[in-house]
Amino acid sequence: MLEKLVYNRIIAFIERNRIITDAQHGFRSKRSTETALQDFVNNVQTAIDNKMNPVGLFLDLSKAYDVLDHRLLLDKLNIYGIRGIANTWMESYLSNRKQYVELKSLKQGKAISATRQVVIRVPQGLFHGPILFSLYINDLPLNIPHAKTVLFADDTNLVTMGRNIGYSTREFKWYN
Repeated sequence: MLEKLVYNRIIAFIERNRIITDAQHGFRSKRSTETALQDFVNNVQTAIDNKMNPVGLFLDLSKAYDVLDHRLLLDKLNIYGIRGIANTWMESYLSNRKQYVELKSLKQGKAISATRQVVIRVPQGLFHGPILFSLYINDLPLNIPHAKTVLFADDTNLVTMGRNIGYSTREFKWYN
């Protein structure tokens, strides 16, 4: 119940302050794969209407939740205004987690790996995982200024456009 309470407070704060980029369609109210697709199609149509050639890049970040650095995530939360007790709670939520692998075999019995500290992943299957991932990649569109970005959780598509697409990148002109 505590996790759900904290999650609801964080979501209310994020929505009230419009923190999540409009490019993100995953795990958001009134957003879906359909709205993500509509944005992508609109970006392509805009290019075509302007007599430009759209170029799309489609990314699916494999094991996306498994590569989030806790320190960087906590720093980003702080920048977005999740500070003080809320940030400390989140640090506690992420830290001191351990994992091990257990294999069971009818013939060979059971084998257990060494226990290891988890320092670079967000727990999946819990309330916070998707929103923490969304906040972690929230600034991605700002760092790709020459493309229109559409995000749905860990799926990303980029559309850029140019009047002439040659074989050489020097011939390609980037437009916002």
